[in-house]
Amino acid sequence: MDIKKVLKQFNLETKEANVYLASLELGASTAQNIAKKAGVTRTYFYDLAEKLLKIGLLKQMKKGNKKLFFATEPEQLLEMKEKQLEDLKEAIPQLKAIYNTLGQKPKVFYYEGRDGIDKINDDTLRYKGEIVAFTTPRFAIVDQQKLSKEYIKRRVALGNRARVIGEYSKEMLGLKKRDPVSLRETKLLPRDVYNSEVEIGIYGNRVSIIDYKEEFGFIIEGNEIAKVLKMIFEIVWNSGKMTR
Repeated sequence: MDIKKVLKQFNLETKEANVYLASLELGASTAQNIAKKAGVTRTYFYDLAEKLLKIGLLKQMKKGNKKLFFATEPEQLLEMKEKQLEDLKEAIPQLKAIYNTLGQKPKVFYYEGRDGIDKINDDTLRYKGEIVAFTTPRFAIVDQQKLSKEYIKRRVALGNRARVIGEYSKEMLGLKKRDPVSLRETKLLPRDVYNSEVEIGIYGNRVSIIDYKEEFGFIIEGNEIAKVLKMIFEIVWNSGKMTR
């Protein structure tokens, strides 16, 4: 393995990597000894050491009248990379919000078959937050139960709550009974007001549309589309038209 290539992932230039490796090999040592081992001048060593000290790969101490430098343990590199990954994970929601800026055309992704439906459901589970949906009894019918139960189990494990609106039916009543253990709140509308073969989910800046009967669906990525559909959902949710 090319160790210097690995160290470049930490924004270390070749000579900075040489200083770190020399310090790692020598242990606590003087600037002169480390510079000689790294193949740089003593004066230049101090310039290189400044960056290494700042990012925590090099430390210094005094022993008598001498100033000694020593490399931090290699595990520090792993900790630094893990911290970078954690910071990136925290920044993803903000980056996604910037990515879908005003003026950018919405994106539409089309999927077919059971595998396609699985991919759409997987996408909703990548969103960290509440999911709202206009659902369909087809989500809970016999030939769909394995998929729906597995999806709910995964959503609950992630701690993502859901609010859904569906039609008054045997299947939806059965789904509603399991709300407390499913991190879900379900409201039902009379069939003469609302009935659907299609499910529409809204999460973040995305909208998913699934036809479980024909086994195909879409994901639409667009701030304004998701915003308007979320507003429509909230209007219906608070409309007072629910059966229970």
